[in-house]
Amino acid sequence: MNDDYGLAYFYFTFSDSEKQKLDIMLLSLIGQLPKRPSDRGLPAAVVDLYNSTKAIGKSADTSTLKVLLSQIIKDFMKTFIILDALDEFPKGTRESLLSWIKELTVDHQAGSLSILVTSRPEADIVGSLQPLTAFSISLQSKTIDPDIRTYVQKSLSGKGGFKKFPEEIKNEIEDTLVVRSQGMFRWVDCLLRILEACLAPDDAREALRKLPKDLDSVYTRILESIDEVQRIYIQRAMNWLAFSAVPLTLGQLAEAAVIEYDVEKYGEDPKTRALFDTGCLMSICPSLISFEDVRDDESFPQEDRRLRLAHFSVKEYLISDRVAQGPSAYYRISEDEANLRMGHACLS
Repeated sequence: MNDDYGLAYFYFTFSDSEKQKLDIMLLSLIGQLPKRPSDRGLPAAVVDLYNSTKAIGKSADTSTLKVLLSQIIKDFMKTFIILDALDEFPKGTRESLLSWIKELTVDHQAGSLSILVTSRPEADIVGSLQPLTAFSISLQSKTIDPDIRTYVQKSLSGKGGFKKFPEEIKNEIEDTLVVRSQGMFRWVDCLLRILEACLAPDDAREALRKLPKDLDSVYTRILESIDEVQRIYIQRAMNWLAFSAVPLTLGQLAEAAVIEYDVEKYGEDPKTRALFDTGCLMSICPSLISFEDVRDDESFPQEDRRLRLAHFSVKEYLISDRVAQGPSAYYRISEDEANLRMGHACLS
């Protein structure tokens, strides 16, 4: 890019608490913008801030970082900032982020700064950003359908579980999922996993006739299908995945899932506990849990790979009031209860 233009990008994600903080985002943007080919060193404002904070042994506060970023942006003729998945910034503190976007827009002349935001159309985000928006693009179903069809076709031809089905069934799956998807890739991905597990063509046809209408229905079906003996382990696993301060490895989660939240068992020898089978954990709910990284290296132990909830909508579902009133109420999670249970487990 021309030296007169600056570009910085930040991706918010529910699975990494560090990527849900305003000051971390500001630091990332500041770190990206000074990197111009013609620069021999950092901007003077950055050096001054470093020296001043180093002298008192503290990090810069959020207000200082906002001012610094604004100063750096003004060094460019035009700056582009991309904020991806804004809806994954915690709703409880999202107002601080939305207010900063407004402040930044007002602080710079028209034409000198462009901000691209991607997000689901949540009410607070739309309400705050709509007055600032030059134009918006809504990804309607008909716009996305060709991409969804391509994704389904590649899945049907590439995944081993679909090889047992004749082309006629595969065509039915493709057409049904595209028509019913309403632009939701996530819904399609979950249903492909369910259909792949069908043992015979008639089973697949029956599953197509009973497709869940939305993601809530998909998640409810998955959780209801879990064997009663395994429910407690999956419930504990969901607690850790939703609210653990750091991502757990598959091996750590398998160990955590068998720890009872019972104060009377504190001090029990952990070696006497049988680990929850890791393969079982992944096979029970692959649509709800996924690996944080994608590795083709078979020499890397699966137990050492970090896990996360497969999608932001999984956590939204588990903490929602909708679950509390439905057939999957057993799996509903609250942050306070999850933290209490994890604390008990750590003391066990």
